[in-house]
Parts: sequence; C-alpha cells; structure tokens
Amino acid sequence: MKEQIPNASRQPLVVAVIATDLWPGRAELRGFSEEARRRGWTLEEIDFVHVGRTLEPYRELLARADGVVVRLNDALTGGIGIFAALDAPIVGLDTGFYMGNVLRKPIPGVLWARVLCDQSQVATAAADELLATGRRHFVFVPMLRRYPWTGTRGEAFLELIRAAGCEAHHYETVTDWAWVKERENLARWLAGIPRPFGIFAGNDLLAKLTLDACRTAGIEVPQDAAIVGADDDETFCLTSSPTLTSVRIDFEGAGRLAAETLATLFRKRRPARSRIVRYGILGVARRDSTRTVEKGTDLRLAAGLDFIAWHAFNPLVGSRDVAAAMGVGRRQADRIFAAAGSSIRQRIEAIRLASAERRLMSSSDTITEISAACGFSSANYFIRLFRRRNGISPAAWRATRRA
Repeated sequence: MKEQIPNASRQPLVVAVIATDLWPGRAELRGFSEEARRRGWTLEEIDFVHVGRTLEPYRELLARADGVVVRLNDALTGGIGIFAALDAPIVGLDTGFYMGNVLRKPIPGVLWARVLCDQSQVATAAADELLATGRRHFVFVPMLRRYPWTGTRGEAFLELIRAAGCEAHHYETVTDWAWVKERENLARWLAGIPRPFGIFAGNDLLAKLTLDACRTAGIEVPQDAAIVGADDDETFCLTSSPTLTSVRIDFEGAGRLAAETLATLFRKRRPARSRIVRYGILGVARRDSTRTVEKGTDLRLAAGLDFIAWHAFNPLVGSRDVAAAMGVGRRQADRIFAAAGSSIRQRIEAIRLASAERRLMSSSDTITEISAACGFSSANYFIRLFRRRNGISPAAWRATRRA
C-alpha cells in the first residue's frame, strides 16, 4: 500500500470522479475543487457524462492518484471494480446507494470514507415548511426508482408529520420510470386526499412531475396542495408554474467536506474501518408552490423576505436593495418589516448567523473565511454578533459543539 501522506516535495494528485448531469454533482464538484485548490492539490476530473459510460480508459490515471473522491450514478456501466484495486484513500460522495457492494463497505487494505446527506435535516425542513401552512393532511411522494435515500427521507418526514398530530400519507409507486403511467396513477391517488394538503416530493424533478399530476387531477397549487421539493435545482424550480419551494441542500459544502475527509485519510498510517460523515442543508427556498395569499397578507413583505433569502450572503446587499425588491421606498420598507417584528438588517443577519453556525459545524474553515462566505463585512463584526446571539465566541461555540 502506498504511503498515505503524499510526498511533501510535490503536490498530491487527487482525482475527482463526479457525474455532473444533475445540479447536485455540479455543486459538489465546485465545492471540492475550491477546497482542493486551497490545499494545493493537483486535481484531475473524470466526468463520464461527457466522455463515456465506463472508467476503463482511466485505470492508469486512477492508479497514480494519491487520493480519489467518487460521485457516480447508475448510468455508469463499466470499470467500477477499479476502485476495489486502488492503493489510495477513497472518499465516496453520495455513491453507496448506486454502486452496489463495491462501494458500500470497507475495501480490505484501503482507507475509505463516505460523505452522505443527513436526510433527517432535509425531512425536518420540509415538514416545518408544510406544517406552517396550517394543513392537516400531508403526502410523501418517493422517487420512482426505490433508492434507499428516498425511503429514509420519506420515513423521517412522515414520522414528523405524525408527531405533529396530523395525517401522513405515503404514495406507493407502480412503475420503475414510466412517468406517463405513473402520473395518471398519482393523479387518481392524490384526488382522494382530503384538501387542502401538503406534498413533500423526493427531489425537485419529482416535485415538478407531481405538479403535473396535480394539474391532471384538477388540484390547484398551492390552494389545494402545497408542494415542497429538495435540492433547490433552479432548472426545475424556476421553470415551473407556480415556481417550486425547495429544501436547499448544501451540496457545495458536501464537496468541501469530501476534500477535508480525504485530507484526514492522508494523515492516517494504516487502513481503517469505513467511516461516515454527513452534511446538511442551507435552509428552504420558499416560492409560490407553498405561498398561499390570505386576506390581509402584505405581498410587499413576502417579496422582501424572498429577496433576503436569496441575497443575504452578498455583503453589498442592504435595506435599499430589499426596498427596491418590495417596490417601495426604504423608510416604508423599514416600517413594513418593523410591523412584522424585526428590521431588515436583523433578518439578513439572522440568515447569515444561521449559515455561519452550520459552517462552523461542518467545515474546518477559519473564522475569517466563514465570516466572508456568509456575507459579513468583517470577522470582528461577525464575532461580536455571534457572541451577542450565543453568549460565546464562534471558536468556543465550535469547540463545545464538536466536543
């Protein structure tokens, strides 16, 4: 087995095998590549979406690697067994569910870890968003192909719904991927759910397809059925009518976490048992599929909150920008927010602080780096705000939580 710490006289060669056909893979690659550059690694990328369906042409490159991060899907049909023969640490990024036993369990003699999404966080965010609509019946629509993650996500969601004293309904798919037939069946099934109800779909693609089924059944969204997806893939969310609310999963953070995990494996001297680390979410991108306009609702406030949710991490965003998004002057915008219980600045800072807490838990970034990533004007200002909110400094908070 090659030495786990690459020779200090050269940059480690790291190979990222990441499929970029969908948004999660693209975001994870961006997070991983940024962290790899920061650490001074030489990065080679293999994306079978563009170069083929097998890894066989890359056997030699993979054999030379000091470390490998792998995110594939089931479209890859050849060369998977290469990973079992590698003499380098491997990090599987959301891959175990696709690759069978080759990547689900420790490989003898090889350092191995998996970076997986915390499905309980995703389910909790979706449940909170839908329960806030005040409905009593809720539905989970799983992926048509029965991947384990969709089952875990759905079970956690339905458990939370039942714990809230509401009725939980689980849709049972009838096909593998024949959506035309599935849509007709889902439409008939949804027509029997007492209205109004809430729907959590396995991901954004499925949320869009579920929206089609609602139209087929004559179910109005969001009046009759509020829909929440997951991934926050704008390709699906923003091209739907109405636009789709979605749980924002931290895929870029997952990529950074994969790089940090690989760096940890570099420091180990002998093979270890498989370890699992998990990443979470960034919040919920609320859009029209869950926004019901009731009498007395201030649409200007809703527009301002949406703008803040999307732009809070831009350090240049301020009250004037929010007011412009609301279509009012700055003073009037301040009055509207004050009537809702907080100022514009407080809303922005609350989102930034919440994101900073997640980064403190899931990354090894410095306080200065986290401060900049979350949109604070300076690290000192971030520390003061954090101490005011939590009673201790960010560094002390991180140490306490990790302990």
